[in-house]
Amino acid sequence: MITIEKKLHGIVLKKIWFADKPVADNGIIQYKQAKFADNGCEEFLTLISDLTETEEEMIARFSKGCRYKVNRAYRENIKFYIVDSNDIDDTQLNDFLDFFEDFWKSKKTKLDDRDSLFTEMKSYIKQQALTLAYASVDGENVVYHTHIYDDKTARLLHSASLFRLKDSTDSSKNIIGMANRALHYEEMKFFKNKGLAFYDWGGAGKTEDVASITEFKESFGGESYTCYDLVQVNGIKAKMISLISQLKHSIKG
Repeated sequence: MITIEKKLHGIVLKKIWFADKPVADNGIIQYKQAKFADNGCEEFLTLISDLTETEEEMIARFSKGCRYKVNRAYRENIKFYIVDSNDIDDTQLNDFLDFFEDFWKSKKTKLDDRDSLFTEMKSYIKQQALTLAYASVDGENVVYHTHIYDDKTARLLHSASLFRLKDSTDSSKNIIGMANRALHYEEMKFFKNKGLAFYDWGGAGKTEDVASITEFKESFGGESYTCYDLVQVNGIKAKMISLISQLKHSIKG
């Protein structure tokens, strides 16, 4: 379980990942991918790969095309780097966020929460719960991933690549695609060596806008898994603040 918290107007705001059961703490508690269902929860569908298998068993689950691209990546001039919490500094975080902003621009949209994202990632670092990984081709970083993890599960948090940039040739796109797949495999091995049991692919939506991403994730042979997102408001003060916020939102609406 991973917990990060902050205070707002004297109210504790907590985000808890992978909870087995509700906590009794007062405040506004946001559960992410909880293992229990409760009133008002939303199902979250994801894919899970088993890290307790041998490396040979893991890669045997990959689709034929996926396995070929992973193996091909090791024959290309691609370097892979995985940086754990103890070694992530602000410069590396900002390099990632610069890359992430360019990634969103390539999708014709904008990253408008950079500061809050930086703060959240720093919170995960304090919990010793974040990794930052990237793949480099000829000295240029072309793929970035971030993961959060506890003692059992590593969960893909962000994934970005230069794949969609207009000046990318078909050849470079192929290299980037191979680098992306092989980086996932490197991370699976990294977390396996840490003694973790599960690699969570961070969602498996079925809507048209994410179908191709889900198909990519499915090519690694993970199993479907349903968990739950929900918010609980505990304590009189937290309930009053929550009610006032809802009333303000209703009036604005």
